[in-house]
Amino acid sequence: MFYSQLILQSDLSKIGEVDAFLEGIMQDFGIKEDFFGVMSVPLMECVKNGIVHGNKMDENKKVTIDFQIKESRLSFTVTDEGQGFDYENVLKICDNDTEKRGLFLLSQLAEDVTFLKNGSQVSYKVDVPFLFNSPINRMAILQQKAKKEEKVQVKLQCF
Repeated sequence: MFYSQLILQSDLSKIGEVDAFLEGIMQDFGIKEDFFGVMSVPLMECVKNGIVHGNKMDENKKVTIDFQIKESRLSFTVTDEGQGFDYENVLKICDNDTEKRGLFLLSQLAEDVTFLKNGSQVSYKVDVPFLFNSPINRMAILQQKAKKEEKVQVKLQCF
């Protein structure tokens, strides 16, 4: 399993860090550029929602992105420090409301979407092909990454 985390200040000017985070993941695991949108759109929508609606643009609050690859699946969890929201009710109306299109896009592009912590945390999976399918190749890449980047948290385990 590979694990990485990005913590953002609740400031929309920091959103470029999410792109850089995803680009690093794509490069490390050989994910083709064709899949950037499939990965980027749901994550950006969750992060923006966390900053704007969850944390109410309070720059003292953070949005945390947890990413992991396990058994050839990419999993993302986005957590804000807000009070949450009535996600069941919002999901019922999101396909007809342009302000809630982000949740609709999330439901269309991601799998196993789960809301936790009263809606202040959302987890989902994205199924995209990546080049390093064998555990041995993944382990070598992750070990190299762990040596290069001290700030990236990496847990190594062979499946």
